[in-house]
Amino acid sequence: SANDSNCEDAINLINTTGKINTITIQNSFSDALDADFSRLKINNLKITSASNDCTDFSSGKYELINLDLNDCGDKGISIGEKSDVKIKNINIDKADIGVATKDSSILLLKNASLKNLNTCVSVYNKKQEFNGGFTKIENLTCKKFKKKFKIDELSKIVLRKEILNSKQ
Repeated sequence: SANDSNCEDAINLINTTGKINTITIQNSFSDALDADFSRLKINNLKITSASNDCTDFSSGKYELINLDLNDCGDKGISIGEKSDVKIKNINIDKADIGVATKDSSILLLKNASLKNLNTCVSVYNKKQEFNGGFTKIENLTCKKFKKKFKIDELSKIVLRKEILNSKQ
């Protein structure tokens, strides 16, 4: 757990393998949880108030069971740089972007409840050495948002077996 962190990342896991039962972070100056080059299973993740991303996953394989993310300055969850992520349940309340998948990353998301966002789900290419992002969602509820999906020409979202693309 971390409280009132003034570091760039409240918790930063690099090249880490294993299972974590619970992570709790409150009042992070920048990113709350940053995981890079890791293989992790996290059962419970609760974050309240991060000035930047609540979570940032890069270059790894991640299995996330229950996420509760509140008051994220930028993204609720940011997935990038060839990450492979599976999420069972995610609740996000108040962020610029709820779920962002980018740069050759794949997200398989079972249940998402999102609210108070500018954009619910965004998939895109950010860095030229990568392709776009891919997100598959089984169940999505998004309330109080400006834009439901943002999809660039290199990326794709599959929502309940319907393929969404940049032309929608």
